[in-house]
Amino acid sequence: MTAGTPELPVIYSVDDDDIDREFLVRSLAGAGIENPCRTFSSGEELLDALLDVLRGAPAPLAVFVDVKMAGMSGLDVLRWIRVQNDLRGVPVIMLSSSDAPPLLTEAMQFGAQCYAAKFPTAEQLREIVHAAREFSSAAAAAIAFPLRCNLLLEARHAVS
Repeated sequence: MTAGTPELPVIYSVDDDDIDREFLVRSLAGAGIENPCRTFSSGEELLDALLDVLRGAPAPLAVFVDVKMAGMSGLDVLRWIRVQNDLRGVPVIMLSSSDAPPLLTEAMQFGAQCYAAKFPTAEQLREIVHAAREFSSAAAAAIAFPLRCNLLLEARHAVS
């Protein structure tokens, strides 16, 4: 960064698989997303960083959360984030290789903005990050992003 250039907000990503964490970081960069990505290997590690946000550190632009992790699951992480009022404006994007209806239903109920198959394409990542910027700047309520890769939209239509 040059002097006077504001730093881009950081994207957080949590996944208990080293290869998947690295793949998402490379995919974001490959998609032309310039925001730095800070990775975490467990839900507990992510929560420590989010506690720093609650103490005044800058909030992430978005949090990518693997649904199925050892220890604290992605849905546990999502539930914790959503009960923190000061994190309401942080979009949570669930990533999973499973599109099982119970997982989608829980993600929807707990306030995820997006549930995408592992791994989104470069175009989908650009759309997700763009939607996260709009969501964060609007301090929007927990709603689904209007993205083609968002499986929550399909689940909502199936329930209606």
